[in-house]
Amino acid sequence: MSWLRKEEWPWWQSGLLLGLLNMAAFFTADYYLSVSTTFSRGAGMLVGLVAPEHVAANAYWQKVKPIVDWQFMLVLGIPIGAYLAARLSRKAVGFSASLPDMWVSRFGTSGAQRWTVGILGGILVGFGARLADG
Repeated sequence: MSWLRKEEWPWWQSGLLLGLLNMAAFFTADYYLSVSTTFSRGAGMLVGLVAPEHVAANAYWQKVKPIVDWQFMLVLGIPIGAYLAARLSRKAVGFSASLPDMWVSRFGTSGAQRWTVGILGGILVGFGARLADG
């Protein structure tokens, strides 16, 4: 199990393992690994707290039920797994990131700006994933 404690894995090993995991999920459960639908379901659950009649009447949420399923648990498990991997590698003692020179010259070193751009970028990627149906 010492291989779990590597500071980082080569990208190709991680990609290969993730691909094999996706194939195993597909062939055993007839589902592929995905997370974008979970955010739609989560939104349906939140809306259902304040306007359940809207969720019941919404055509999308009639098709994609706002329920806790295996994908929802996968999304919850991703940050937990990331935390455990960081702790196992003994490298994660705090968050720090070096900034590329191009970023610093164009935008500076503001942490708030990095968080804003990161969150907006994540929203755009998530929107694109939902637009492309996954």
